[in-house]
Amino acid sequence: MKRRIVMCAVALSLALLQSAAAARPVKIGFAGGMSVPVSDAKLAFKNGFHGKAMVQWEAPVLPVGLRGSVGYSQMDLKSAAAGATDKAKILSGLANVSYGFPVGPIKPYIIAGVGAFNIKTDVAGTSSPSQTKFGIDGGAGLQFKLGGIAGFVEGKVENIFTDQGLSSAIGSTQEFKTQIIPVTFGIFF
Repeated sequence: MKRRIVMCAVALSLALLQSAAAARPVKIGFAGGMSVPVSDAKLAFKNGFHGKAMVQWEAPVLPVGLRGSVGYSQMDLKSAAAGATDKAKILSGLANVSYGFPVGPIKPYIIAGVGAFNIKTDVAGTSSPSQTKFGIDGGAGLQFKLGGIAGFVEGKVENIFTDQGLSSAIGSTQEFKTQIIPVTFGIFF
């Protein structure tokens, strides 16, 4: 009886090690989508777009992953005159932790992290000084296999810790909470 238990444990261990070796734990990804300002930020910004480059590490036998990303977002200012090109630009660097729920070919996950956001506005052809602020983000997504690559779709809330938001950059005396929801579609190689 003990011999069968040991043999089963060895076989299970070898199967787990083999599947872990077959799956690459580090993946590179690219993504993009729509950036939707919410809360007070929707009073100042129109919907925009974003793009991201990412590196992701997934634990071979655990549902936990780590992701680092660099992103660029751009949104038009609502106060812009007709034909004007007034824009808010945000460059971000984020570190995230994800927890996946493997339930078949589609893997739902939750994700949260911290990072830095460099914010700059271009109003009437002149650029404001950029501000770098810290922030947090969190959300959920779905990852699915596409042959040798993995596709994903996710939605997060990015909360940038701005003491006065972007109010000085857009000529407002009102303080803004800077919260943006990026809806992202992407792939991992």
